Parts: sequence; C-alpha cells; structure tokens
Amino acid sequence: FLRKQWYQRRVAITAGEYKSYLRSISMVKFAGIQINVGKCKQTNLEKASQLVGEAAKAGALVACLPECFNSPYGLQYFAQYAEPIPGQTTDFLSSLAREHQIHIIGGSIPEREGNKLYNTCCVFDPTGQIITKFRKIHLADISIPGKITNRESDVFTPGRDITLFTVKDMTFGLGICYDLRFSELAHVMR
Repeated sequence: FLRKQWYQRRVAITAGEYKSYLRSISMVKFAGIQINVGKCKQTNLEKASQLVGEAAKAGALVACLPECFNSPYGLQYFAQYAEPIPGQTTDFLSSLAREHQIHIIGGSIPEREGNKLYNTCCVFDPTGQIITKFRKIHLADISIPGKITNRESDVFTPGRDITLFTVKDMTFGLGICYDLRFSELAHVMR
C-alpha cells in the first residue's frame, strides 16, 4: 500500500528507506506442510516432525499441517485413529512446538470426546501450549450417484465455535477443508 502511494505521488525513495519500511511492518514466514499420510500413526507423526523441523530451520514462525495428518482420510479410519485432547498427537505437537520454538497449526486429527468424534485442529504456541482448538463446522456430505458417496456427518459431529488466534500482531482464523466453501465463516472472522 505504502509503495503504491509512493509511486502515485512520484516520490523517489531509496532502497534503504524501502527496506526500513518493510522491517517496520509485521511479516510472518508461514510454512504449509503436505504429508503423504499412511496407515501407521507413528510414521505419520515422524514425517510431521521432520517437515516441521525443516520449516523451522528455514525461518518459519508458523507451520501448518494438513487435515487428518495423523490418520488416513476415510470414514472407516476415523474411529480407530481418534484420540482425546490432550492425547498422543497433541502431546507430540506440543513438544515439537517447544523444541523448534514455532507456532504449529495442527492440521486436524480425529478427536474423541465421550461418544462423539470431531475433526479438530489445535494450535500451539512456541512454548508448546495449546492456544486454541477448532472443530470443523461444515462437514462434507457428498453423493454423486454411481461415483462417490462420502458422508462425514455419519462419523463426525460438527463444531460450533469460530476460532481466531494471533501471532505477533497478525490475527488468523481457522477453517478445515469444506469450511472454506462457506464465505460467511470468513466474513464473521473479520
């Protein structure tokens, strides 16, 4: 924005002034991590550990894991891989955030609470504390006759809360997969 103003006014600035301006605004290096998830939870966690470590080494302040990164995506797998929060995966992510001094958006995991399952994302600060938790609100129920049927609502319970968190002075909102199809969620977060 400021650079655009300078060009519109035809004001000459030095490279040093521009670099000084860039240093004055908040910038967060963000790592979006993709993982080829398999059926072994421990192997999935080890892959996540390696990739978060690489992201931190490259200077990322925030690393984001994918949806269901600790389990295969499939209605038949979620109950088997579900765990409470805190649990094995969140304890693992907590220690990973602390080790690398990085914020981790924990993609999502199948969460078990009582007799309900949720598709849940936890966010960890660099001390390893869970700073927020988001449960997928819009479950993907897809039925294309003769091709595919996938009803997340047969397994998961939808979340109800809108979730925001802050890194430096930047605010982030959370949504998982199909939630992004509903722009109203993003509008409420603004």
